[in-house]
Amino acid sequence: MCGISGIIRFDHSSSDVLSNIRKMNDAIRHRGPDGEGFLCIHENSVTPVYASETPEEIRAASFRHSPKKNIAEVNEAPIAVLGHRRLSIIDLSAGGHQPLCSADGKVWITYNGEIYNYPELRVELEKEGFQFRTHTDSEVVIAAYRKWGTECLQRFNGMWAFVIWDSEKKKFFGSRDRTGVKPFYYFRTKSVFVFASEQKAFLENDLVKTSLNPVAVADYFVAGEIESREEGFYKNIFELFPGHAFEIELQGKHFRKWKWYTPEFKERQIDFTDHQYKEFADEIREKLVNAVRLRLRSDVPVGSCLSGGIDSSAIVGIIHHIIGQKEKVNIGDHLKLFTSVFDEKEIDERNWAEKVVKRTNGEWHTVNPKPEELLTDLEDLVRCQDVPIWSTSTYAQFRTMKLVKENNIKVVLDGQGGDELFAGYFPYFIPFWRELKDRNKRLLVRDEMKAFGEHSKAYKKREFLKQRFVPSLPVRQQLIIQKNYFPDIKYLDSSLLSLYCDQYKKKELPEDLNATLRNEFFGTRLKGYLKCEDRCSMWHSVESRTPFSEDHHLFETVFRIPGAMKIRHGLSKYLLREAVKPFVPADIYSRRDKMGYVTPNNKWIESMKGDFRQYFDVDLNGIIKKEKLFTDYNTFFSVKDQPENGRVFKFVAFAAWRKVTGL
Repeated sequence: MCGISGIIRFDHSSSDVLSNIRKMNDAIRHRGPDGEGFLCIHENSVTPVYASETPEEIRAASFRHSPKKNIAEVNEAPIAVLGHRRLSIIDLSAGGHQPLCSADGKVWITYNGEIYNYPELRVELEKEGFQFRTHTDSEVVIAAYRKWGTECLQRFNGMWAFVIWDSEKKKFFGSRDRTGVKPFYYFRTKSVFVFASEQKAFLENDLVKTSLNPVAVADYFVAGEIESREEGFYKNIFELFPGHAFEIELQGKHFRKWKWYTPEFKERQIDFTDHQYKEFADEIREKLVNAVRLRLRSDVPVGSCLSGGIDSSAIVGIIHHIIGQKEKVNIGDHLKLFTSVFDEKEIDERNWAEKVVKRTNGEWHTVNPKPEELLTDLEDLVRCQDVPIWSTSTYAQFRTMKLVKENNIKVVLDGQGGDELFAGYFPYFIPFWRELKDRNKRLLVRDEMKAFGEHSKAYKKREFLKQRFVPSLPVRQQLIIQKNYFPDIKYLDSSLLSLYCDQYKKKELPEDLNATLRNEFFGTRLKGYLKCEDRCSMWHSVESRTPFSEDHHLFETVFRIPGAMKIRHGLSKYLLREAVKPFVPADIYSRRDKMGYVTPNNKWIESMKGDFRQYFDVDLNGIIKKEKLFTDYNTFFSVKDQPENGRVFKFVAFAAWRKVTGL
């Protein structure tokens, strides 16, 4: 896992690309503290170069991609330069240094990610005559590109963002994985194309002109959306969306972007039967075990996050099962497990996690974040995330990843994506009930609502208004309703609310459970969670692997299974429960409550409200009515006894982010 960056010039200006690429690379050093490397691309030649943090053994190696020249000694400004920060996971030797090239030096790559099926692809490519000099997946990506062209992407099982330079075709080729586990951003004008793993790198580049994007700010405060558009909080900096790729023809200055991955779904609405349910569960069990097995491939020890929920518990249980089968797994002396715990019993999940620890004989490490620690870490938290965050839950994840690093673990598995794949959130019951009703299964609807609980009718009414009725109204009417329901909106500047209304685009509402899950798995809810996962882990130089989100064999299989198999008897994740039953304690299997990275958000906010005041001294014109907020300050932040939500904390997160970035 690594950080990548690059600058491609379309003109012959004398701009200092080398100075800028070094500053960009330094800005994402946390993504790869084990080394750095650069590739200077000239009209008819390429030169790998090193800098101060390129290890001596890399420079002394005899690989074609081993740099022999200091970047400070490059006199002629290159037409393009690729940068790389290395976090050594696969092939820890000098062969794993990047940018890396093909055996003949004609194709180069700067790459962030893991292609877990690279050993199998390597064998296939060797049969085709390809020879390999390293044991890296990066070299396999290059060979796959040379064999299959851009169609190579269809063969990869993993997470990635990379850019390839093809010197024969004078073309750059870039890609991002299917669900967006790994990040990729770019800035483009007629004279330059700049890319990087994180937005903070662009702020260090003199060639990049950016400012605050008020459209993204409006989406954030009113709709709770983060990076829902290609142009996010940073004006002129765009996200390459999941499952997309691009090519740049250097001579023609042509940029082409396309969607390379569109998941296929077979709509089947059938009645629940025990026989088919068992068959589906067996199939999912096989796919999930294999997904976890592949993600244990590592040349450094692997650990796992453990919340106590069924997703992370299943992963830990499967790892334990694989170890028990005497398969070769690099976990060190014991499997290390990492959990956030809290003093508040109503949200603390340590008892659930402990059941898994005892069953698997893992080495358990816990962290108990405190509000005063959040205050100390707040600026680092928003700096690491690059954008304002939703709630203090991100801090629990941030501290868990810090705990991982403190225990010298570079790779962890995590359960991100399980909820969106197997219907883990309570709002998913609404499209499920609606689907049954549309199929005239009224008695089944009655039974399912009864199994859900005595408050099912009130919940159904509230969620119908939230999910269906309000979104169907004209946007200005929606805003009137929101103002009555969410008092924080009255502290937003009227110009921001008007902008939100002007830029609002009505979304197509999914009609059934599977459609709802697909919508959230491919591009909305999950993309945001994966962004938080990536930034929290990589800030601490930890690679987080997410089997539910990454393994296309798994999630494509799940989406071919009817929704009737995913919720049953008022239980969410019904299919997943059966699939992982052999691997988890009985109490975890039958859990009905849903938590995740929950924190005492409102309690923390109220206890720190006086300390937060400093962050609102930044320029908030056109965004927040600062005078009104200060007038009502104590009332606004007195949320301890209110239902938990992140809307109030968003004001703090945004103000702190504004201070950190200076935008």
